[in-house]
Amino acid sequence: MSSAKPIFYFCICVTTTAIVNNLFEVLWFGCDFLSGPIDIVRCLHNAFRRDVFQIDDAVFKIARGGGDLTLVLDRLHVMGEVLDYHARGEEVAVFPAVDTVAPLVAKAYLMDHRELDVMVSGLEAMRKTPDPLVTARATAVLNSHLRIHLDKEDAHLYAILRERTTESEQASIVGIMSKKVPPERFPTLIQWLFPLLDFEDQLVVTKGWMTLMPPQVFAGLKPLIKQTVAENWVKLAQLIPELNDK
Repeated sequence: MSSAKPIFYFCICVTTTAIVNNLFEVLWFGCDFLSGPIDIVRCLHNAFRRDVFQIDDAVFKIARGGGDLTLVLDRLHVMGEVLDYHARGEEVAVFPAVDTVAPLVAKAYLMDHRELDVMVSGLEAMRKTPDPLVTARATAVLNSHLRIHLDKEDAHLYAILRERTTESEQASIVGIMSKKVPPERFPTLIQWLFPLLDFEDQLVVTKGWMTLMPPQVFAGLKPLIKQTVAENWVKLAQLIPELNDK
């Protein structure tokens, strides 16, 4: 009897773990009510947070220990381009929608956008004559301001949209936002975005795009997504079987 108990408890633990893991996948990856159109924006915000933090950290290390700023400023240039598309999308889609259900709330976020425009433009100008110390101070300010701005949007602005708009309205908002990315720049967006996302966010964006985009548009982007997510593609295809369709 005593020797059977460890085996019994081991079997219970293994079975329980498998059930919990399967339940986790069902809840997070199989239920639409836990993942809606607005979650795509949250994923983009996570990518901006990671990118600006890594850029700021790289610039700081160069300022302290020496090195070439060229590559990190090139990386900042790409992030600035994507951030501009995102901000313009919010200004034509998100802010008007929030104004409809919560007047005056979006105005403060628009002021943040104008300040971010100034910061990014200043850093863009530094590419011509980069100075490590000046650049480090500028990226530190950008990192702090952008992180606080995104945190406020997620906690306040998008919470209002979740509560006071329908999922159909949210899908329309995200669709309008996406139109601010020129079609020829979508490959750049994918190559920038997906490496900065953890697997769960990669899943949300892939599933969201597949749902919201015309099938022929998503079909054209799918090979690049597959290439960019690398080994995560197999698991993505397991959780989104439609990805296997040709």
